[in-house]
Amino acid sequence: MLRASVWCSLLLALICSTSYSSGINLSIRGLGEVQGSETKTARTEQVVLQFLNIPYAEPPVGQRRFKAPVALSPWNGVKDVTRPGRPCPQPGITDQITPSEITSAVEDCLSLSVYTKNVTAKLPVMVYIHGGSFYLGKAADHPPNYLLERDVLLVAIQYRLGALGFLSTMSSTIPGNAAMLDIILALKWVQDHISDFGGDPGRVTVFGQSAGAAATSALLYSPLVPPSYFSQVILQSGGATVAWANDPNPVENAKEIARFAGCDTVRPIEDIERCLLELPVLKLLKALDLHTQERTLNQGVNNVGGCGMVIGGPSSFLDAAPFDKIRSGRVRKDVRIMAGVTKHDGSFMVAEVYDALLAMNLTEDKQFNQYDLIDMVNRVYGIDDHSGALAGFEVESLFSEQDINSGNFTQLMAGIIDIAGAITIKAPVLRDVQSNVRHSEKETYLYSFDYKGEHTRFGYGASTAHYPFEGGAHHSNDNIYLFPYPSFAANLNAADTMMSEIMVDLWTSFAIDGVPRSNRGVPTWPKVNGPTGPYLHINNPATIGTNFYDEYAVSVHGRSGAGIAYW
Repeated sequence: MLRASVWCSLLLALICSTSYSSGINLSIRGLGEVQGSETKTARTEQVVLQFLNIPYAEPPVGQRRFKAPVALSPWNGVKDVTRPGRPCPQPGITDQITPSEITSAVEDCLSLSVYTKNVTAKLPVMVYIHGGSFYLGKAADHPPNYLLERDVLLVAIQYRLGALGFLSTMSSTIPGNAAMLDIILALKWVQDHISDFGGDPGRVTVFGQSAGAAATSALLYSPLVPPSYFSQVILQSGGATVAWANDPNPVENAKEIARFAGCDTVRPIEDIERCLLELPVLKLLKALDLHTQERTLNQGVNNVGGCGMVIGGPSSFLDAAPFDKIRSGRVRKDVRIMAGVTKHDGSFMVAEVYDALLAMNLTEDKQFNQYDLIDMVNRVYGIDDHSGALAGFEVESLFSEQDINSGNFTQLMAGIIDIAGAITIKAPVLRDVQSNVRHSEKETYLYSFDYKGEHTRFGYGASTAHYPFEGGAHHSNDNIYLFPYPSFAANLNAADTMMSEIMVDLWTSFAIDGVPRSNRGVPTWPKVNGPTGPYLHINNPATIGTNFYDEYAVSVHGRSGAGIAYW
């Protein structure tokens, strides 16, 4: 799966980052001069100036590994930013480099890309934070060719991933939350320099998908983020209260990751930290992978470490858990939010669980499916309820008596997908929405992306033929219509092109004046005025829903009489 995504990324770089001309020089006040290139918008072929690899921090290498980023010093001469920046170390990319070739230079990845049509304008700015479970992703996967059909400026940032971005011993040596501090420094860079590219630092919308949305959500609760950095956010399938976005036991988890990497974890913590600082990147990546595999199935994503935010500690990023801040009302009251999910947001999580159960020969185990499956998936997704109460409510809401008694894995799949979607995506998004409705003076908009087009990201490039369910309106399918990535998204059919136009309308109009709208058959999108809605169903045609909790059971309600989920 990861190897396929690498080739898609390389292909996209050729398609969407081709320089139609070079020698576009621009001076960034206080930093230096850069040379960019040009691309064009996908439909009207407007010229877009692109600056693809602008560093915003000093290389986080050597003793700077795991530490807060340091703002970049000015440079002499002209910096060539005509090619995409080096991705931050991650599986599927970094491990394609042989150990003899890899050096600390691969950690020098803190860059951002700026796309603008007019460097003398004062355009609203959209800053994108990519997803990828906090251990995958890069800026080059989010080109401007759709969004810049409208009059906005796009910034796509890169931040440290996996253990390099999140590992913590809760000490000054490895404080944690390095990735989140990267994002804050990138937002400061936007405030200081985006006017040189034709952007308005007073009109910044931060948006992200999945882990990028969880990171965006977390910015709302951090005391380190000045209110001037942004006034609006768009959360696509992610929120900061979700279990997988947080590390509950950072020191214990850091020690276990160190053990997997070959460090002597019997020694004092200072020696363990020294070992982690000196580890080759590939060893660190592998150690995190082993830790994640072991913890996810045995203890659940809420016990995985080294790849999520930490509460407290010397980084000072979060002085309290986001939910505690929501409950006490210690949240920003001046932020406008647009947030939502894809209708079948849980199917990608169930695919991973299905593969694991298949390998253990449990998918055909009738008694396991009758008595253990629901409790197991709850635990994997972050809720370990020994009483059986949660499973009981889920059975009552999502399964028939015949489903449970059958012990048939396929027959239970629709409900399992709904459980996965609710726990890992939909409930955390709704939590942020409800908080903003309750505490903010600004508007809140909520959506469900229901559209099922020609293409899907289900499987992320790997075969999905063995799954006894489809991906539906799959996690991240909404991004197909905002960014021409992967390669199939650059060649949409007529119906999908219309959906892309609608999505671009809604996202950019929100960035421009705070009101998401489209004249392409979309009804007026009502503001959320209570705990359940209303909200927009983004589909063809678009409709208005009133109770967002209905989205917790969409797979069950759409299944056939045989119990297989059809969309």
